[in-house]
Amino acid sequence: MSKKPTSDSLSRKMELINKKVREINERRRGMRVTRIEDELDRQELRNYVRLMGLEQEDISLEPASDEVFAPRGSVFYLTLAVEALIELVLLYISLSYLLAPGPTSLDYLIVAVLLGMFCYLGYVMYASLRGR
Repeated sequence: MSKKPTSDSLSRKMELINKKVREINERRRGMRVTRIEDELDRQELRNYVRLMGLEQEDISLEPASDEVFAPRGSVFYLTLAVEALIELVLLYISLSYLLAPGPTSLDYLIVAVLLGMFCYLGYVMYASLRGR
């Protein structure tokens, strides 16, 4: 008779621990996490497990595979293709300003702004391809 409350208590503690794991994962979503931050999160989880009165060996955490990611369909790749065309146009305009006879300081300023936009769009494209 004493086993049932113990198993209920253990399952309740496991639910709380899994809730804590989801909270940590939600906080980290969309961020680049350094090793130090990762270790601090692990330490926070270990302390929470000890606070619950369990040992690390006693728990099995639920996998994080239940996260939902946006599917990469034809719209995603069409958007990337349009971004690539914009990149090509930015390069063409930049080169036309640089190769014009006698570029002025205003031309150099325009080229710097266009190349800044080029770098930003390139980073966005890289992040979206590399991302989930």
